[in-house]
Amino acid sequence: MPTTKEPEAAAVQSAIADDLAALKRDFATLLANLKATQPGHAREAVHNAAEQLSGKAADIYGQATAQAGRGAKVLAQEIEERPLTTLLLAFSIGFIASRLLSR
Repeated sequence: MPTTKEPEAAAVQSAIADDLAALKRDFATLLANLKATQPGHAREAVHNAAEQLSGKAADIYGQATAQAGRGAKVLAQEIEERPLTTLLLAFSIGFIASRLLSR
């Protein structure tokens, strides 16, 4: 059953995927620049690039953590609103999993 939070969650996931793609492009550019840089400047370039990548990775991690937190809140709200349905669904999933694993 779709909730009003799903489009927002999809948008956040899309933004995280875009950020990861940008991070990959930045890393590829960094490697290309390192190959073209003189050896004496390489250490400084690597240090600067590592700081930038670290900052971007921290931002992406923060966004992913926030998205997971929102997902947990939505799940908790769904469980509170429909406890019997949730219990039956969990039982069904467990039953199917036990049947599949017993083979």
